[in-house]
Amino acid sequence: MRILKRTSNVFNLILFQVFSFIFLHVVFSLKTGHSALNVDRLYDLGLDYILLVSLLFINCVSIFFVKKISYFQIIFTSMLISLICFYQFFESFDKTILFYFLFYTFASFFFIMIWKLELEESVYNPNFDSRNLRNSGLQKVCTILTDGSGKEVRGIIQNWSRESFFLSTNDFELNVNDLLLVTMSYQAISFEFKAKVGTQSKDGFGLYVLNEQNSTSLNWIDFYDIISDRGIYPINV
Repeated sequence: MRILKRTSNVFNLILFQVFSFIFLHVVFSLKTGHSALNVDRLYDLGLDYILLVSLLFINCVSIFFVKKISYFQIIFTSMLISLICFYQFFESFDKTILFYFLFYTFASFFFIMIWKLELEESVYNPNFDSRNLRNSGLQKVCTILTDGSGKEVRGIIQNWSRESFFLSTNDFELNVNDLLLVTMSYQAISFEFKAKVGTQSKDGFGLYVLNEQNSTSLNWIDFYDIISDRGIYPINV
């Protein structure tokens, strides 16, 4: 799966990996009484914990390419850093280190939950297998994507959430860098809105819906609310 558009969550998680190592440097500086601005000690810490630095770098790569395994990698490295921090507190009984330990633990939990929700977004999860004989997705919804040059692609929505959806299609003649016009028809009701391609795979496109404040036509949110009120969810279509 090609990632064409990365959300702010991706870059925030990468920054958190960098912050995690700097945080560990600050904890060691507190314990030893040295300045946290000492770059030489930061470099020495990197050499002493080269395995941890390598794991954090691997995390950054996995996060950048939005790999599912990155979720477990983040959990592992966050737990490892928390344990190292707690051990420093156990040796020094410094209350400031204890406070930092608690702060990092809560921050880690917060970012892990954000990443979990990000990975569950429909753009990364087609939620169907093209080899299945049974038709899946919103078969009764006619969906058309139109790019800036007027090229059209038709497909079937297979997975969706309030902010994104995955459209299966066999036609890939579309400029994925354009802002796309999405036209949908459901039970003689038309919906129209703008979307941006976030992912592309052999099965179709994952699209992020753009919020339009003063839209005069029915849009994606209206459609999402209608099918949700009727009990139509990705798990049962």
